[in-house]
Amino acid sequence: MLNDLKFKSLIANGDQKKFRQLMELTSDELLWFAIGYLKHKEISEEIVSDVYVNIWNNRSQLEGIINLKSYLFTSVRNGCLSHLRKVKNEKIIYLDSVSEFSFIHVEGHEDSMIEKEIIEQIYAAIETLPCKCKLVFTLAKINGLKYREIAEVLDITEKTVNNHLVLAVKRITELLNVTKKTKEKTSALKRASMF
Repeated sequence: MLNDLKFKSLIANGDQKKFRQLMELTSDELLWFAIGYLKHKEISEEIVSDVYVNIWNNRSQLEGIINLKSYLFTSVRNGCLSHLRKVKNEKIIYLDSVSEFSFIHVEGHEDSMIEKEIIEQIYAAIETLPCKCKLVFTLAKINGLKYREIAEVLDITEKTVNNHLVLAVKRITELLNVTKKTKEKTSALKRASMF
């Protein structure tokens, strides 16, 4: 829906209802993404708000944006890096120099099938991942971005995204002592009983 030309066209032509819909669809995940960088909710909210204000002020250019979700994440990332640059009083700050990214725990339903203890073990395993690996994992598995979108947001290759995810899954499964399932051979007697 975000990349639907009609949706972007309506916003570009000043449709406030569609713009509010865009904000409702994306604001939470952009906020959590910013908090992951900055660990400060109010500043993160301000950065996300600034991104939306910028989108609205430049809405006439919206139709030229191919992937709106990637664009929004990239804008929030740039806003976070700009803030970090100001705080550290440096002219340039690179994504690679960001040494920490906080994984924000996702709340599930109370009646979830997964026990709270297991969820805490998963979160603890995710926290042990290297910063960029944790960031890629969050974008892929929590925010649902595709490899191509993550590569665009972080300015890395899709192969690098894949490598980070392979490392993340490997480390998480090792820490949780998850073993690969092997297919059990079904005996002829069991196969016959299925009919």
